[in-house]
Amino acid sequence: MRHRAALLCAILAATAATLIMPGRASAVEPGFQVEITELPRTFTAGADARQVTVVATSERNQCLKVRWSLLIEVDGPGLDEVEVARDEDGDFPVQVQNVAAGTARITDVQLDPGQLCRGRTVTARYQIAFDDEAEPGRVTFRAQAFNAGRTLLQETSSRSEVKGEREEPEESESPSPSASPSPSESAEPEEADDEATAEPEPTDTDVDVAAVPTGSNSATPSLLGAGLIVGGILVFLGVGLLLRLRMRGRAPKHGSDLPTGFYPTN
Repeated sequence: MRHRAALLCAILAATAATLIMPGRASAVEPGFQVEITELPRTFTAGADARQVTVVATSERNQCLKVRWSLLIEVDGPGLDEVEVARDEDGDFPVQVQNVAAGTARITDVQLDPGQLCRGRTVTARYQIAFDDEAEPGRVTFRAQAFNAGRTLLQETSSRSEVKGEREEPEESESPSPSASPSPSESAEPEEADDEATAEPEPTDTDVDVAAVPTGSNSATPSLLGAGLIVGGILVFLGVGLLLRLRMRGRAPKHGSDLPTGFYPTN
């Protein structure tokens, strides 16, 4: 009985694994397309979960059911530091399997409630978060859509960056030493202010300007010039008068050659 029970458990485990694990994934079926329509460029460790959205479309006339599977490959953070939740009007049951070092597969336990038809899409949404201890690095998402028979219809992949919470922020540029004035430079403006408030020393130009007479003093040169002119005229008249008197002294007197007495006439 024990051997039969162990054999039955093994058969059930293999059957469950067969239902959960994708089947033929080496090729894709024509007429289907899978696209990651929503993906953050950056995830931050310790931050709230962010959404990743995958959409499947079909060009075929028949409709079918879809089972989603998402491969997550991390470079830097650990797989145990990644939190994944399949969101389909609430939590959707998934099976998680470690495929390789740094790679895990998240597969829907049930088929998606939607139906993939021509002109109708099927969407899968995932809430992704990283623990606050996660190291910075990269994460690659590879989304695959399978049919009910576990045949791969189509797949796509994309990558995002992961920033660690302990990652040091970029240092802001410190002001260059030249921005702060040196003691000698800071002293120059004070010296300039002292020079500006001090009285200016007299220069040659200031002396010349001060020597120019102003107000009533400006009348003195005018009176002096008039006095010189009048004096010159008087000197000229005086010299002329002296010359005239001297000329008179030298002129002969009229009648000096006439006889001073009467002579008898013949």
